[in-house]
Amino acid sequence: MVIAACCLLDVLLLAAGIGLAMRAPRRLGALRELLWLAAFAFAVAFAFALPLRVLGGGFGMLRGFAHAGFCVILPVCAVRGVCIARSSPWLAAPLLLAFAVGEGCYVWARRVEPRRLEVTHERIVSERLAPAVRALGRPLRVACLADLQTDEIGAHEVAVFDELVAWRPDIVLLLGDYLQVDAERGAQLLPLLHEQLARIDAPHGMFAVDGDVDGALGGARGVFAGTAVRALLDERVALPGLPIDVIGLSRAKSRAPFVDVGVVRQLAGERFPIVIGHAPDFMLSVLRDGYDPDALLVAGHTHGGQIQVPGFGPILTLSSVPRWLAGGGVFRRGDAWLVCSRGVGMERGNAPRIRFWCRPQLVLLELHDGSSLR
Repeated sequence: MVIAACCLLDVLLLAAGIGLAMRAPRRLGALRELLWLAAFAFAVAFAFALPLRVLGGGFGMLRGFAHAGFCVILPVCAVRGVCIARSSPWLAAPLLLAFAVGEGCYVWARRVEPRRLEVTHERIVSERLAPAVRALGRPLRVACLADLQTDEIGAHEVAVFDELVAWRPDIVLLLGDYLQVDAERGAQLLPLLHEQLARIDAPHGMFAVDGDVDGALGGARGVFAGTAVRALLDERVALPGLPIDVIGLSRAKSRAPFVDVGVVRQLAGERFPIVIGHAPDFMLSVLRDGYDPDALLVAGHTHGGQIQVPGFGPILTLSSVPRWLAGGGVFRRGDAWLVCSRGVGMERGNAPRIRFWCRPQLVLLELHDGSSLR
């Protein structure tokens, strides 16, 4: 419904805009020209926003704004620029440049950047990891796969699993939002996803938490039924042979500081804790409340905003953590290590499928005790 409404509005408003651009006087003066274009842009944005907010919610409205800008406003600017090229070339040039740059950015964000996987390698250091490193005779390898969030298992998704297989992780952490499809489509895709998972040999386990888009498939337990992946929903599991615990949070608890939901007591003791959740908001215990656990905290959900502004960061994060964390990366605060992955997929459904200045990200961690780094 949202896509159909966008296409209908594209055609109607683009036709109206081109008609107005061609019929308007060729010499309006700089101020009147800008006012005309601004009024047209405002009217188009409003025409998209109102019905699409009702039909598709916030993501529908975002998609509408994307259609308004890239499918109507910029093309009309180009038409207007051509119309006034002879009479006002100094006004026409910026309009044509805006069209070329804007549409170029859209093509990049739609077709190129969503598939430019960035593989982030980082070292996590803690003295509490010394027994685990001694037991293995080397650092522990942990792969963090967030927000596969796809409606197909295509070349991009297979490339992500190729990276995982080549790296040979000891542990794989799956951070929610796997397939954004209905149950019928999910039944077709799950065997393909399971086929990719079967390629991974993670001797110390693969662990998953629930995301926001897998409800039709039964959450993490439904998505990974019949595979080697263990879903952890407010559960703690001790890794066999290693003094490390993996604590998986439910969706609700990942969205609350863990000092408020009874997780703190699970982080004490001799064993090194790895806490995984879909949303990163549980990290507010470290960022805001002054709690300083010697632990690794891992989440996804934000997609890095999908659109980032250089020097500012993500415009929209759907999270209460600071923008620098929601934008994605690996950070140390005191003894705590914070990982918020930008994820490898995108929001589907009604949302615009674009990434800009925000490449998909696979995070690969090496856990050290510090001795090898001295």
